[in-house]
Amino acid sequence: MKAPRVLIADDSPVVLRMIESMLTGAGLEVVLAHDGLEAIEKAFADDIGLVILDVMMPRMNGYQACRLLKTEPATKMLPVVILTSKDQAGDRFWGLETGADYYITKDSEPQRILELVRNILGNGNLQRRPRREPMQKTTDILSRVNELLDRKLYEATILTEIGRVARSLVHFDATFTSVMGIVARVVDFTVGAMAFVDTEDLDVVMMLNHPATPAVVDEHKAKLMEAIARERNGVGFGRTQARLFAPSGAEANPAQETALGGFAAFPISTTNRLTGLLALGGKTLSRMTPETETFLAQVANQAQIVVENSRLFERIRNLSIRDSLTELYNHRHSMALVANEFERVGRYQESVSVLMVDIDHFKKFNDEHGHQVGDAILRDVARMLKDTLRTVDSIGRYGGEEFVAILPHTGYEEARLTGDRLRQAIEDFSFRHGDKKLKVTVSVGVATFPSDLVDSPGALIREADRALYRAKEGGRNRVE
Repeated sequence: MKAPRVLIADDSPVVLRMIESMLTGAGLEVVLAHDGLEAIEKAFADDIGLVILDVMMPRMNGYQACRLLKTEPATKMLPVVILTSKDQAGDRFWGLETGADYYITKDSEPQRILELVRNILGNGNLQRRPRREPMQKTTDILSRVNELLDRKLYEATILTEIGRVARSLVHFDATFTSVMGIVARVVDFTVGAMAFVDTEDLDVVMMLNHPATPAVVDEHKAKLMEAIARERNGVGFGRTQARLFAPSGAEANPAQETALGGFAAFPISTTNRLTGLLALGGKTLSRMTPETETFLAQVANQAQIVVENSRLFERIRNLSIRDSLTELYNHRHSMALVANEFERVGRYQESVSVLMVDIDHFKKFNDEHGHQVGDAILRDVARMLKDTLRTVDSIGRYGGEEFVAILPHTGYEEARLTGDRLRQAIEDFSFRHGDKKLKVTVSVGVATFPSDLVDSPGALIREADRALYRAKEGGRNRVE
């Protein structure tokens, strides 16, 4: 059987002769190259079984030659040894970064170099490789190297942009959509999602990069859940929540995607535990190159870190401004919002109204049914307030069983109608406690700025509170 050829590239004639003599003496056939370009040409032209590359060579250094060999499908399985006179952490880093299989210094004992070569050639490392078409022109090789350098610059820029989002944005929604916008520059997906995995909880945030039908979104979510189930060996979650960011006008857009097409999932693990997942779906995903897929795995990890940090920051911020029971804004933050709206109205000569909402006879519910039932009623009323009011409105727990709603761009009559709509919705709702249905009513006080009685944020709250008192004095379950 013909001995495998070993290609040695070094610009030092002394080193070439020394290694050539040692390997031919061991019965191996040697091919010599004096720089990286010549090494690439001969690696494609000859039946080479192993490549030894010096780092410092003219025209093309060993790192560049190694990266090109490891990128081309015909030579990527070819074992590469980086040979250098240096033994520093930076050299080892670049050797591994370019895909080298082994790293050895020139001052190593000759016997050690020979043993390494024998081990590589004798341990089944020579896999059958595709037939190699020669790169006959030096310009072809240089063009490919420049292409690789351009790609590395592109990849570094993408990762840097994701890092810049972490430094410039705080709010989760803006961070998530910005990061997914950068991901879309790597592959043009239709639906993208990031999943955040806790031991018992799963939080999924999805984004439409292009308009798509609800069926497409549902299919993407189903595939994402299947991918997570595979990673967790079928272990489910106690709580799962998902939300979707869609481009404005997506529902009315006639050019909606009606089929998902391709799908790709990139799991993120920490200490051998699944902590997140980037999922992308769309027609272009079915045509994704292995190079892009490998890079997206890097992007997924970077994106997860940035978006998860924003998510944790938002959680901490919410702890400081939210009421823990109802998840509405707490008293302090509600008063800050009233002050902000009051200032805005003063600048733009608009209007703002405040509703003070109080649960009628709440003490009676607590006394008769216990505080757990009372807490459940508070949570249900809070949810109904959120569901009934507009997204631009702000709702807070003022204290005890009392809530405050801040309605921007709203005059007195409109605010009064809104208050009555709230009152009616709560009166019609059946609050369940075990097998029992409980009926609850609320009283509502309304105040608006500008008005003759209001000259400060505190006065606006005071007038709404006075109106609430009149509603209770007038028989409750009414708006004043």
